[in-house]
Amino acid sequence: MSTNQSQAPAAGARPRVARRATVHVGLGSNLGDREANLARAALLIAAIPGVALERTSWAFDTAPVGPEQPRYLNAVVELNTRLSPYVLLSELLHLEEAMGRIRGEDWGPRVIDLDILLWGDRVISEPLLQVPHPYLHERAFALEPLAQLCPHARHPVLGTSIRDLRDAVVEQDVVRSGHFPAGW
Repeated sequence: MSTNQSQAPAAGARPRVARRATVHVGLGSNLGDREANLARAALLIAAIPGVALERTSWAFDTAPVGPEQPRYLNAVVELNTRLSPYVLLSELLHLEEAMGRIRGEDWGPRVIDLDILLWGDRVISEPLLQVPHPYLHERAFALEPLAQLCPHARHPVLGTSIRDLRDAVVEQDVVRSGHFPAGW
């Protein structure tokens, strides 16, 4: 067997490395020490091989969407990566689990929530991964911190700038809490 054949991915396998991309990931926490949870998540994301954490937004204290539960602290991190979307998604899901996230009730409380919001200008529409995030344009808690990092970026499906989406979203209880939690 030639070297090329032995290193070829199996049929249907997703490549680990893709072209370099700027990716925006939303972070949210409403259980435990919310600030510490966001800081720890940022540190763990920055430690993923092949990921560079470039910038963080401010943190925003937000009302929950869904069932009655504690308020969230939300932020967005900007990453630069050559990982494929599915590999990064897998890493983020692993980090959520490592931090104690238990999946139960839809939109229920959580120690940490990590969502890929944007992958540059790419559109990914597959059963396990939707980019841009399917509810991004409706959620001030994601648009507010995202607009801080990339106000002129365009939603790749809607063609509208992130700033304009933020300005058009129905008013929601989103309050800037302060700088991104220390320690990342």
